[in-house]
Amino acid sequence: MAQQRHKEKVSMKTIFAVLFLVICGAIANFLTVIILNIAGLPGALVAGMPGRRNKKRFVFGSIISAIGQSYINLAYVAFVVSWTKLAAARDDVLGFVIWPFAFLAVFVPIWHNLIIARVEAREMEHASAQTEALHLTVLATLLGFFVLTFVPTLTRMAWCWIPFVSK
Repeated sequence: MAQQRHKEKVSMKTIFAVLFLVICGAIANFLTVIILNIAGLPGALVAGMPGRRNKKRFVFGSIISAIGQSYINLAYVAFVVSWTKLAAARDDVLGFVIWPFAFLAVFVPIWHNLIIARVEAREMEHASAQTEALHLTVLATLLGFFVLTFVPTLTRMAWCWIPFVSK
């Protein structure tokens, strides 16, 4: 009887953890567009006005945008990874079930943002530094998820202000 209750408890806690990650991913899916536009704005300003900029300035602005976007998006990755580590460490949560959901909660919003930006870029006459920077941000997110998962000291060094990171 006690073992049955423990299994039910494990199932419910795992379901709640998955639900939390799905909700985080859904919220991030909407907020990513706004927040990454703000984070990439300095690079867009450095890149200059369309039609009056040179290639070097545009590339430099795109790199600046990618750095800003990546730092902010990796902060979200650090939060999700840290929270998932804490949840997976519990006896009543199945870690092998929640880690794929953590990856999707991190990667789907940035991938969706890139798709939307590329569709919008087709309608514009000139390239956008922020849109071009998203390619690097997607790569940073993909690599960052695994790096921050397996090297938690990087998380504490760069994003100590994120909840659950200092635990």
